Amino acid sequence: MTSSRITSRPAVTAVAFALAGAGFVVYPALRPYSDETTLAGAEAMSSTAWVLAHSVGMLAFLALTVAVWSLRRTVPGLRQLPAAVAAVLTWLGVSLVLPYYGGETFALQVIAERAATEAEPGLLELADAFRYQPVAIASFGAGLLALAAAGVSLATALRDSGTLGRAGGLLVGLGLVLYLPQFFVAPAGRIGHGVLLAAGCAALAVLGRRAGTAQLSQTVPSESPSRYQSYSASTPETYGP
Repeated sequence: MTSSRITSRPAVTAVAFALAGAGFVVYPALRPYSDETTLAGAEAMSSTAWVLAHSVGMLAFLALTVAVWSLRRTVPGLRQLPAAVAAVLTWLGVSLVLPYYGGETFALQVIAERAATEAEPGLLELADAFRYQPVAIASFGAGLLALAAAGVSLATALRDSGTLGRAGGLLVGLGLVLYLPQFFVAPAGRIGHGVLLAAGCAALAVLGRRAGTAQLSQTVPSESPSRYQSYSASTPETYGP
C-alpha cells in the first residue's frame, strides 16, 4: 500500500470537515435578515446574498455527509457502531433537508423578486405557502431530527478518541441537535450557532489531519527498507562512464 493511499482517507476527512465548518459559519453570516412580510424582506430574499448564502449552506451539508462517512476508518479509538449510525443518519438527514433548502434558495427568490418589482408585499404570502406546505415541512423536520440523532451518535462515537476528538464530536453533535431550534432565535444567535458548528468541524479536521500524519509516519519507515533490498537483489552492480 503506498503512502498516498494510506493518507487519502484522513485527507478527505480533514478537508470535508474544514469545508463544512466554513460553510456553516458563512451561511448565517452572509444571509440577509429582514421582516419577510415587507418589501424590505422582499429585497433581502431577492438578493444575490440570499442565493449565495443558502447555496453555501447546502454545500456545507454535503461536505458534512462526506466527512462523517469517511471518519469511520480514519480516527483511532472510534466506536464503530455509533460512527456507522451517525454516517447513515447524516446521509438521510441531508437528503431530506436539501430539497427544502433548494426551494428556500431559488423559489423564494423568484417570489420575492416579483414582490419587489411590483411593490406588492402581499405576494410574499406565497413564500409561507411553500414553507408550510405539509410534505415540504414534514420532510424538512424529519431531516433535522435525523441530523440531531446523527449528532448524538457522532459524539458517542468519538467519546474515546482523545481530547480533540471528544471535544469536536461534542461541539458538532450539539450544533446538529440545535439546528432546528436555532431557526427561532435572533440573527446573532444563528451566527453563534454557525460558529459552534465551525469550531467542532475545525477540531475534527485537525484530528483527521493528525491521523493521516500518524499513519504516514508509521508506514513509510517499514516500507522503505524492503523496497531498497528488493531493488538491490534484482539489479546488478553497474558503473557509469
